[in-house]
Amino acid sequence: MTLATEVKKCGIYIFVSTLCIFTAAPMDNNLAVASDPPVSQTMAEAPKAVVAERAFTFDEVLEGEVVTHAFIIENQGTAWLKVRDVHTSCGCTMAQRPEAIAPGTSGQILVKGDTNGYGGGFFNKTITVTTNDAIQPRIRLRLNGPVAVFARIEPSRISLLGEAGEDLQAETSISPDPRYPFHIVKIIPDAPLADKIDAYMEQRKGSYSIVVRNRMAQPGQYRGRIVLKTDSARRPQLTLFVIGRITAQSN
Repeated sequence: MTLATEVKKCGIYIFVSTLCIFTAAPMDNNLAVASDPPVSQTMAEAPKAVVAERAFTFDEVLEGEVVTHAFIIENQGTAWLKVRDVHTSCGCTMAQRPEAIAPGTSGQILVKGDTNGYGGGFFNKTITVTTNDAIQPRIRLRLNGPVAVFARIEPSRISLLGEAGEDLQAETSISPDPRYPFHIVKIIPDAPLADKIDAYMEQRKGSYSIVVRNRMAQPGQYRGRIVLKTDSARRPQLTLFVIGRITAQSN
């Protein structure tokens, strides 16, 4: 056998061997790819909650006004965003929510804050939104702002505490804010107080005095409110709370 024949045979042998190696490699790769899950399975659909504005500060309002604001919540994910719960930090604040938001759309968290009792102070409440967004399951919102006082009521609650037969009375002073002048035109005790107390008003320079006297002769308790009607369109009435606790006479 000549050298050329040997080389030729070797060349054929090498070529065939290389071909076998070359064709075997893709088969191994194909088996590896086939064992991996499809791309659509590795990228699971999920919701994504986005709230651009998380705090709203309102301009000064008058005490007793209800402040309303809508927080926009977007779903930038690929699955439905479920709004599971909305919790407020105070009973004076209420919130309405959508149950679910489709991918690529938005909804509103409508918040209402009652400023009664916050006159002369700052209203500041937190709203916690719970969703099915696994990355951001809770979103905290804030509603705040200054509240102007309509009238100073000192004290804001009248207590009549003592023994049966005693002359029990108390009074409170009501001073209008100069920016919101008004007159009290009528005093109306509600039903639970109608036969338990007497109430009358004394007008003084720039203020009013509401005097409440106990009428209940027997031991017992009561509570209620007195509605003070005003001539103000902004606050047509004020409320004064009254509690009474009459004990038996001591020996």
